[in-house]
Amino acid sequence: MIDTALPVRAAIFDCDGILVDSERPWLDLMAFHLERLGADRTAAESFRGLTAAEAVARLDAVRTGTAPVPAVAEVDRAYSAALTAVSAPMPGAPELVRALSGAVPIAVASNGRRADVRGLLDRTGLLPHFDEVVTIDDVDRGKPFPDIYEQAARALGLTPAAAVAFEDSRVGSQAAHTAGCTVIGVNADPSVALVSAVRLADLKQLRFDPATSTLHLDSRRSDDR
Repeated sequence: MIDTALPVRAAIFDCDGILVDSERPWLDLMAFHLERLGADRTAAESFRGLTAAEAVARLDAVRTGTAPVPAVAEVDRAYSAALTAVSAPMPGAPELVRALSGAVPIAVASNGRRADVRGLLDRTGLLPHFDEVVTIDDVDRGKPFPDIYEQAARALGLTPAAAVAFEDSRVGSQAAHTAGCTVIGVNADPSVALVSAVRLADLKQLRFDPATSTLHLDSRRSDDR
């Protein structure tokens, strides 16, 4: 049974954890540094969606030992190296992106570095489907500030209010919400708080109807993997 239908004029996707299965390397990297700095490695989840600069600042705040906090460039290099082995899309992402592509304007809005994001999208075969790719390299402030979503909407020739945004993290969903997007939260972990109009376990719960430019949300499909 179809639960909800949302009209779509444009769509803006986060990358890590929404389009590409690339969040585990980041969380593993944060867990490593937390443990090295004498902090609780299980707190790595709270680093989901942060930029490298924000992550380093948070690592410095929770450090209890004498080990040095990594430099932003060091974190960027380590994460970029880990991403070279990532090529798996998230469940339902290729199908939804292909359905939307050409029907409505679509963009990526990511806190990641441009080369990393474009590399991930290229390896998963998703890059050609997007009209615009906006990253932390294109704005002054990353998520949770709204700048990336505002820039992505401008690049598509629309206002953020015209776009549906897909996010899996608290900071990302806050950025999209503050920008004015209609936020669809996508995360199967109920402990992760999201600011969203709708929350799903994965993108397989969505079906796009190009005839009506409408997204249909079906809760029955979350376990159909």
